[in-house]
Amino acid sequence: MNSMSRILITLTCLFMLVACSSSGLVKNDFPADQRFLDVAENPKKFEGHEVTLRAWITLRHEDRNLWATMKDHESWKPVRCLSLVNYDALANLEPDLDGHFVEVTGTVINDASNNGTVIRLGACRDSPQQSDS
Repeated sequence: MNSMSRILITLTCLFMLVACSSSGLVKNDFPADQRFLDVAENPKKFEGHEVTLRAWITLRHEDRNLWATMKDHESWKPVRCLSLVNYDALANLEPDLDGHFVEVTGTVINDASNNGTVIRLGACRDSPQQSDS
């Protein structure tokens, strides 16, 4: 796993991040950073901006997302989640990345659904307008 600590990864994230690249696995298991929480809570505010953030990644089946913590994933808290698209690029790295904290950099987009024409099971939010209130 230590050999993975400096891998460069290309990700694209539904709702939030497009063309993200990661410097690899983060060695400790602290929760996501404040930047992740800010972007997940208010993606429209970050629309078009490049951000670097730390998050827990899951690449399982239909659950291909970035989460604030594993606990948020287990309780499915969508306001603490960013969904990934174009995750097939990570297929070879899935065994090493899944269930770990990573640091990613990418451009925030609020709606990667192409005005509702793209649907993905397991996405953090059903639509960009949905809130958890």
